[in-house]
Amino acid sequence: MKKFYIETFGCQMNKDDSELIRYSMLMNGFEETSSEDEADICIFNTCSVREHAENRALSRIKIAGNKKTHPKTIVVAGCMAQRLGQRLIDDKLADIVTGPYQAPDLGAIVAQKLQSQNPGVFLSQEISDFKERLNISMIRHSETNWHKWVTITHGCENFCAYCIVPYVRGKLISFPSEKIIQYIKELATRGVIEITLLGQNVNQYGQDCSEIPFYKLLEKAAEIDGIKKVNFLTSHPMDFEPEIIEVIKEHDNISKSIHLPLQSGSDSILKAMNRKYSIKDYFKIIETINKNLKDFSISTDLIVGFPGETEEDYKNTLDAVMKIRFDEAFMYAYSPREGTPASMLKETLSREEKIERLKKLISIQRNISLEKLKARINKIEYVIGEKISKKSSQEITGKTFLNHPVVFKGSYDDIGKVISVNILSVKGTTLVGEKIN
Repeated sequence: MKKFYIETFGCQMNKDDSELIRYSMLMNGFEETSSEDEADICIFNTCSVREHAENRALSRIKIAGNKKTHPKTIVVAGCMAQRLGQRLIDDKLADIVTGPYQAPDLGAIVAQKLQSQNPGVFLSQEISDFKERLNISMIRHSETNWHKWVTITHGCENFCAYCIVPYVRGKLISFPSEKIIQYIKELATRGVIEITLLGQNVNQYGQDCSEIPFYKLLEKAAEIDGIKKVNFLTSHPMDFEPEIIEVIKEHDNISKSIHLPLQSGSDSILKAMNRKYSIKDYFKIIETINKNLKDFSISTDLIVGFPGETEEDYKNTLDAVMKIRFDEAFMYAYSPREGTPASMLKETLSREEKIERLKKLISIQRNISLEKLKARINKIEYVIGEKISKKSSQEITGKTFLNHPVVFKGSYDDIGKVISVNILSVKGTTLVGEKIN
């Protein structure tokens, strides 16, 4: 029996796709191994959102392909595969190339290609080729029995100027709400207590068809018996309806952690990015959250150095960060992605200037994040234990219902359970607490 190894790059959507790939491989007679050296088939589920992500994936693929002691079939899947396609075969980096649409069918594709011994490229984005995602059968093969990713949409049609996602993941596809809810109910009967609803923009759920709006789906998911925590990723400010906040307010098991990418604090840059909202619109959402939720956290994405960004535009971003006070931010210096509209724009800043702006932004945000964490000291937090800490076998790591990371003394028995933890201190970017018996 041939063994396979999966390595995943990028976002939570890719993590969910890797679970589909894993299930498909198992169902087609392959055996999983956690050791790349033991594997006959190495599957790299790749990300294409930034050049750095692609370069990291390409480096790993080259290393795996050059191991002569145990020759391997190299499978490149995911967004980078969709973007580069045949080039990966021509450059002798991959034996099989598959796109995101093919993730649930990858096991059958690999089995077929191993018989023919010919390289193959499978990159269709025809709706008729889109494969089943919500497969109840795969639950028993999940590595995690208490948390599951639940994909509710696939693809994106927002076409932000800097973003490659619409080109590699295809058009928006909303999955049937009845099937999603039935899937979550089945997860609950099998011991899953935490779910994360996934979409490139969950707020657009149902806009491509006659489905219920996202806030209704969120409400239905939260009302399922046995589900202790509901997360959702990612929200777009353009479609963030007040009803979402109302639903969060009315359900204690919905995480009060909201990821809301701002990208820039400048209206002129937001317009150039094709984000379809203004900084005033964004502040209005934050104001609504502040008025309706007693306790919450906000995280975001920020890009500095977008083509045309002036010193004033950059200052507006810093001002927004200091005013909103995000709990966490994923911050990047702009880098062009081949195939996006922004890649055609003239760069107005050097790489060094962009990095300097990024460093200052990171410094400001880190101080805010630390202050927000320190504000949690002496509070009782509900935490779902996730895993044994890398630093101590006597400690458990997990996340609060605001999705702040926590470490506390515990054992394997705490994993996958809701634990009351008293927060004592902050170490780095992690809360330190003690379990309340």
